[in-house]
Amino acid sequence: MPFRTTLSSTVLALCLLGASAAAGAGRASAQAPAPVTHHRVLFALTSPEEADWNLTLGNIRNLLKAMPDAEIEVVSYGPGIMMIAKTTPVAAEIQKLQEQHVKFVACENAMRAHKFTLADLVEGVTSVPAGIAEVVTKEEQGWTYIKAGR
Repeated sequence: MPFRTTLSSTVLALCLLGASAAAGAGRASAQAPAPVTHHRVLFALTSPEEADWNLTLGNIRNLLKAMPDAEIEVVSYGPGIMMIAKTTPVAAEIQKLQEQHVKFVACENAMRAHKFTLADLVEGVTSVPAGIAEVVTKEEQGWTYIKAGR
């Protein structure tokens, strides 16, 4: 008899353990993160090269085709500040992308280094105190980081 009681207790314990594990698995899947439905993408541009600007702008156009509701920001800092100068050869393309709600942001440190004011930049460009801090902040907020250019 003691054998049957021990066997029954063991079987019962295993059943309870299995039920508990199954319930735990159900809770885990109920708490799984929801799929991303809103994309936020930050392009960080530091290059003074027009080829890198064109590559970046092309990537943004392609992203907008694939994900038309994506929230996109381009932060230009260091020598990349040249891309958003009013006299840049890509100024018209920047304005077209702004019409599609792409935000272009200038680093105020880079602006000072190049003696730029907002009036020297493509209309609609805004500024942040430090481009690199903008990158860190956006990443902490869950934005996808893209190093712009080559």
